[in-house]
Amino acid sequence: MQGVQTIRTTYGGTRTRTAEYELWAAVGRCPECTQHLVRTGQEMVCPSCGVVAGVANVSEQSAEPTTSKREPLGSYILGDEQSATPLRGPAFGWAKLQPNIIGRGKPEQNCSMLTDRMAEKLGLPKSVHVAANVTAGRLLTQRKTYGWTIPSVSAYSLLHACRAAAILQISHREVLQAYSDAGYRVRKSDLLRIGLESGVPLPHPSPQDFVRASIAKLQASEKVSERLRKASVDHNQYFAALFGLAKQLAAESNQSNGFNPRTVAAGSVYIASVAMSPKTITQKDAAETLGLKEYTIREYVCRRINEDAGPVKCGPAPGGHDS
Repeated sequence: MQGVQTIRTTYGGTRTRTAEYELWAAVGRCPECTQHLVRTGQEMVCPSCGVVAGVANVSEQSAEPTTSKREPLGSYILGDEQSATPLRGPAFGWAKLQPNIIGRGKPEQNCSMLTDRMAEKLGLPKSVHVAANVTAGRLLTQRKTYGWTIPSVSAYSLLHACRAAAILQISHREVLQAYSDAGYRVRKSDLLRIGLESGVPLPHPSPQDFVRASIAKLQASEKVSERLRKASVDHNQYFAALFGLAKQLAAESNQSNGFNPRTVAAGSVYIASVAMSPKTITQKDAAETLGLKEYTIREYVCRRINEDAGPVKCGPAPGGHDS
């Protein structure tokens, strides 16, 4: 058996290792790594390196309350368990003071918070928030497999909910712009990837559904309403007739011409407005209802005229207004 080892102290003297350990144990520090010691039974042990630094004082041990590692710190303060508030679970301590901190960083919660914020920014109803979060819950299970980002999942879920709720005036452009304004990078290609890889495709409304959304947007337009008042035309009767004619034109449109249902619907609404009297809707008005550009409507109208001699001419009128 080796003799008692000696170690050199900070001030140049020597002291046995046992004495050194007892000195550190007296101040509650580990002699090897200087971490705080914990008492396990009758020994003082370092929780970091496992060094047994000394024997605990039995009299002090019996005087101080003991708690299990599973109990919250300070749980011994409340002696009467029947009258005291439970100290376990999210209703105790920091979880009670800051409930939003608990679970922060989880993909589900981050995605839900982002979706709710973007939905509020776009002025969408609460039902769309809920539907988008349900769709996001399905997509997040595949997020790591395909490498999707949380903002892209959130944007796709929100667009999916808008389509399912027939809120067709919110296109992918408005959704992507909202996320871009908030500082998130989401591209159209990201949405296309999720639609192809997830097995949760976007709902595809018919041109007639888009016609209904376009008419609803025009009914809420102050500019169009003012033109109808100046022409002494009944607001409700005009839009009822416009909807019927535009729906018929959209159904008769040749889908092989390469235009998507959104363009067909807005273009049909414009053609129908020209066929009615007075003309109160411009190509720009019709395009803005579904988030399109004015030249897209103009191109559709010209193509439609070449197909079946429509009631309109291509290009703007001499006065700067669409013909």
